[in-house]
This record gives sequence, C-alpha cells and structure tokens, in this order.
Amino acid sequence: MNDKKGMLGWFSKRKEEVVRMGSRSHGLVVQDAVTELNLALTAMGKGDQVNAMKCIERLMILEREADKIEDKLCADVSGGELSVQEREDLIHFIRKMDQIANWCKEGAIHIQLLKETNALVPEYIWLEIGKMSEELIPAVKHLVKIVENMDNASTETVRNIEAVYDQEKIVDGLYFSCIKQVHLSPMDPRAVMLVRELIFTLEMAADTCKNCADTLSILLVARRM
Repeated sequence: MNDKKGMLGWFSKRKEEVVRMGSRSHGLVVQDAVTELNLALTAMGKGDQVNAMKCIERLMILEREADKIEDKLCADVSGGELSVQEREDLIHFIRKMDQIANWCKEGAIHIQLLKETNALVPEYIWLEIGKMSEELIPAVKHLVKIVENMDNASTETVRNIEAVYDQEKIVDGLYFSCIKQVHLSPMDPRAVMLVRELIFTLEMAADTCKNCADTLSILLVARRM
C-alpha cells in the first residue's frame, strides 16, 4: 500500500515537473509574441512598415506555436495524477496565458488593416500605443518567473504576482491616455475605429495577464493548505 502511494506521489511530482517546464516554454513563446507586437508598433511609429510587417509575420508564427504548446499542455494536465481542483486551475491558467498571444495576434491584425487601408495615424499616437505594449512585456516576464517557482510560494513569487498587478494598472492608465489622444487627434473615422480596437486588444492582454496571476495566486495558496 505504501509502495503504491509512493509510486502515485512520484508520478504526481513527475507530471508536475513536466507541466511546470511546459508552462515555462509556453510563457516564453507568449513573451516573444508580445515583444514582436511592441517591435511592430515601434516600427510603425517610425514609418517603417516593411519592418513592422516582418514583426507581424514572426508574431503569427509564435502565436501558432503557443497554440500547439497549449494543446499539449492541456492534454498532459488532463491525463495527470494532479488533484481535480489543481488540474482545473492549471488548465484555466494555460488557456488564459494563451489568450495573451491571441490578443497580440488581434492587435497585429489591426496594424495590418491600418497599413492596408492607408489609414493615417500620427506618429505620437503610435508612440502612445507602443508604450502600452512595452508595459505588457514585463507583465509576461513576471508570469514566467512565477511559473518557474510554482513549487515554492516564496516572497519573490508573491512580489512577482504583485508586479503583474502593478503592470496591469500602468497599462490601464495608458489606455485612458491613448483613447483621449485618439479622440483629440485629426484622424478620420476609419482610422479612429481601427486604432481604438488596437488599443482595446492591448488592454485586454493586460487584463488577461492579471487573470493569469490571480489563478497562480490561488494555486499557490491552495498548496500551502
């Protein structure tokens, strides 16, 4: 009986390690997707549409890669020896993490539409939006750090969770600033509509980072009990 329990515990730990490493890889791909979005926005601000489209191409590849890792991770978690609640929380986290890459893809699509419709966006608007995407990068980096230490609810882990919340607040503040700048700008209605939707995708990506941190916080608290 004790041998059986020991074996189950070993499987559980082994599965946990596989999920943790997979989640880390997933997080790094999502981080790269956010970085490419930021580079695309920076390039658009400089009027370098060619480079911006190259960034978007790379972002699309990364988003598909994130999807593949997400599917495998969810299958690993579903077939594991983890508790039901922990399994549900982990799958929720993995799905939410992937949504950050999905929001980046949505943002990239709107940049493409702005280019293809020749909508004129002033440089200062691109710079404002670029600030939002820049603040998303540390948010995802903090999420990756939390995943790396999932088996250890240390003070540093708590600090990383708080840091994700802080980044979300910063992006929220920039969201208001960006929307105000858009409505004060001389852009035509088509450009205003597309830029507003682009800004919305970045705000949703930041909200999703916070949602991921919430889920990880629940997981860590549950493990302490």
